[in-house]
Amino acid sequence: MQMPSSGPVPGPTTNLNIGMDYWANTASSSPALHGKVTPTAIPGAVAPTEPWMQDERELKRQKRKQSNRDSARRSRLRKQAECEELAQRAEVLKQENASLKDEVSRIRKEYDELLSKNSSLKDNVGDKQHKTDEAGLDNKLQHSVCVQE
Repeated sequence: MQMPSSGPVPGPTTNLNIGMDYWANTASSSPALHGKVTPTAIPGAVAPTEPWMQDERELKRQKRKQSNRDSARRSRLRKQAECEELAQRAEVLKQENASLKDEVSRIRKEYDELLSKNSSLKDNVGDKQHKTDEAGLDNKLQHSVCVQE
């Protein structure tokens, strides 16, 4: 729906009354346009660089820029939070690693002690077994000597 206008350029084809007071006040002179304007305008056509249109585009552009800034800020905050969380996790893992190394060292030491004790017990058992075997052999020899006589 085209709005009636008394100026040389017809009004915008929209249901909003954006800038209508501007167009009504400039009936005798052509409006000052912002941005690039083509020198030869087609009569009856809506110029794409009309002020209200540029203002709308500029508002959208500004909103998009602000939205992008907000998104980038949220992204940076998420990244920072993730980095801090990973740093804390790394510290916990370092402590756990140190604790596990201490436990392995303690168990290895205990293992070495038990291995040494086991070896010594085997040696003792072997010595006693050897002595027992010798004593048993002596007994057998004495018994066989007694039987032969």
